[in-house]
Amino acid sequence: MAISTNASNTYDPTASAQALTDKYTADLQARITAQTKAATATSAGLSSMKLALNSFTSSMFSLTSGKSLLTQAATLSNTAVGSATATNTAVAGTYSMFVEKVATNNQISVGGLGSTAAPASGEGTLKIKLGANSDFTVDLSKADTDGDNSTLSAKEIAAAINAEPNNNARVTASVITIGGVAQLVLTSTVSGKEGELSLDSSAMADGDLKNALAATPKQLVAAQNAVIWIGGKPDDPSDTSNRVEQSSNTFSNIDGVKMTFTKAQSAGDAPITMTVGIDTSATTTNAQSFVTAYNKLKAALDGLTDPGDPASGKAAGTFSTDSGVRVLRDQMVRALRETASGALATFGITAQRDGTLALDSTKLAAAIKINPTGLDKAIGNNSASAPSGIAGALDKFIESWTSSTGQLSQREASVAKQQKSLEERQTKFEADYVVMYNRYKAQFTDLQVMQARMAQTTSMFDALFGDDSSKK
Repeated sequence: MAISTNASNTYDPTASAQALTDKYTADLQARITAQTKAATATSAGLSSMKLALNSFTSSMFSLTSGKSLLTQAATLSNTAVGSATATNTAVAGTYSMFVEKVATNNQISVGGLGSTAAPASGEGTLKIKLGANSDFTVDLSKADTDGDNSTLSAKEIAAAINAEPNNNARVTASVITIGGVAQLVLTSTVSGKEGELSLDSSAMADGDLKNALAATPKQLVAAQNAVIWIGGKPDDPSDTSNRVEQSSNTFSNIDGVKMTFTKAQSAGDAPITMTVGIDTSATTTNAQSFVTAYNKLKAALDGLTDPGDPASGKAAGTFSTDSGVRVLRDQMVRALRETASGALATFGITAQRDGTLALDSTKLAAAIKINPTGLDKAIGNNSASAPSGIAGALDKFIESWTSSTGQLSQREASVAKQQKSLEERQTKFEADYVVMYNRYKAQFTDLQVMQARMAQTTSMFDALFGDDSSKK
């Protein structure tokens, strides 16, 4: 009688080892993966919250620190003459003035500089003066850069003046060529008489270069101060009581106002007028910036604490079960209501049912006409020295989270520690996985070898008994 075995029982040791290893490690891997995913989400949520809080703080600082939400404007009746700006301290009203002259930047040219002999060391000191109280020197003995070591061109002199460190860009030098003759052109960047240019070549050695620089330069643009008359130019020529002359075209003679003039009026022109008053559009923009910044922060916190909706498949926010973050969000709303005491509503800023803010620009415009400083008092500021109003109250809550020892720093340190621990656990898990897999693989391989030997032995018996059976 023949003995038979089923050779189909053979299997792959690699696949079997991996399947068995996966079976015994799946639960542990799932726990590590879930915890890692949660830690990553927490870290990302903390980063989002930090960005939102810091963004709000920065917005409040830029809006309220050292400035007013109330914006005033100064408008000239003839904008071709110039422009004006006003701070919130400017007194509203109408002012008249006459612009007689605008300041100019002196520009001169010097000829006779074609291929003059280069001065020896110590004999090429040129002094350039600006007005009566400012000057600098240029050493022309070092100006030769073309390698001929014998002559200087107007271009080399211009380069030396521009490169002089003590110049500090007060004078720019260039070269123009007219009729084949090069001329050195110097332009003062200092306006008015304070920038009037003159050259002193007395310290230079005698020669053509010194003579050319000592000659009276040609005035291309004369230095001229700006002159305006506050209230208009009087008929009496001897009356200069309201005349203002200065080297700059920007005037600040009226408190809180800066006027910059670019064009003089013609004789006989009527004085221009300047009107100072509230800039409703800019003030509304500032108020809306406050509303937008608050709503943006609230939206970020609402998203992080959203409980979600399983029925519709909406995922919960990262901190949906975090009471600390919800307290921060609720404190913001409470500070807005308690600190404002109705003041914001007076200026058209009201809370909506969802907790966001909305601005009524018409109501704001009417309120600031009656009480120009009230908006600043209601919103306040978040300066470190003297915080006040809503901005100060909100900043106090936010700083407890964003300071170096605040909750964000503590939470970030905690989650970073957790992530490091999870990384170490994952690394150990992977090492243990390899050990377990190799052990199973070795065992299944041995079993496969044993099975193969048994199959071989069985085949031998089958062959033997099969032959005996055929003889019978």
